[in-house]
Amino acid sequence: MIRILLGTRRALAVGALLLLAALQAVAESGHDVKTAEQRLKQVAFEQRIGEPLPEDITFVDRYGEPVTIGQLVKGKPMVLVMSWFDCPNLCPMLLGRLAETAEKLAFGPDEYQVVTVSIDPGEGPEEAQAVQRRMASRNGELVANWRFLSGDQSAIDRLAAAVGFEYVYDAEHDRYAHPAGLVIVDPDGTINRYLFGIDPKAPDLRLALLDAGKGEVGSPVDQVVLRCYRFNVESGQYNLAVMRLLQASGGVFVGAMVVIFFWLRRRERS
Repeated sequence: MIRILLGTRRALAVGALLLLAALQAVAESGHDVKTAEQRLKQVAFEQRIGEPLPEDITFVDRYGEPVTIGQLVKGKPMVLVMSWFDCPNLCPMLLGRLAETAEKLAFGPDEYQVVTVSIDPGEGPEEAQAVQRRMASRNGELVANWRFLSGDQSAIDRLAAAVGFEYVYDAEHDRYAHPAGLVIVDPDGTINRYLFGIDPKAPDLRLALLDAGKGEVGSPVDQVVLRCYRFNVESGQYNLAVMRLLQASGGVFVGAMVVIFFWLRRRERS
């Protein structure tokens, strides 16, 4: 009887220990989930439209040569991508889709430029060259004006803060949680638009570059088309503006009527 009681007590003790261990594991798991959720809440774009990029921030290109933001933004609109060269998921998809989308823009390679900046201070020219080679296989013409830059933590932090790129480094898994999207910058270095997501659409990117180009990019027809669209800041997309379309159509109609009127008068005189 005593042995039975002792055995029962031991079983209960072991069960209690197992239960405590299980509860602790659940608590730790819940803490990890909560921590992960808190991290994800920090990952986002905080739009800084109308604000200038700091021109003195210095990075290095894929050749190891220093380059400042001020040297990059002069003269043409820029598509800026905050990325991670060794990213296993979002970044390759975004860069690959950007390369494919750029082929549909019908812009010359000298009308705009693309700049990708690594958010990992441990990456350098070697990783930049590897990404450049991969993108060259997708769109060789675009790569001629596509810069891949890396830098120290201070430079990365300053640029990320300037464009509102809020990301988190997960030290436990040695990776970055970050938003995905494009930042469109005016030729004078002012942030003009944000296009969100990993799949930039050609019409949105084309209109964003036309908008940022201030009439220096695209044809006169493109400028008329641009007037018919309104940019939605929250969605990061361009929507057709009915009133603007009617105004543009009315202008074309009036212009056509004027041309016809003078043509008829000239015909009558002859």
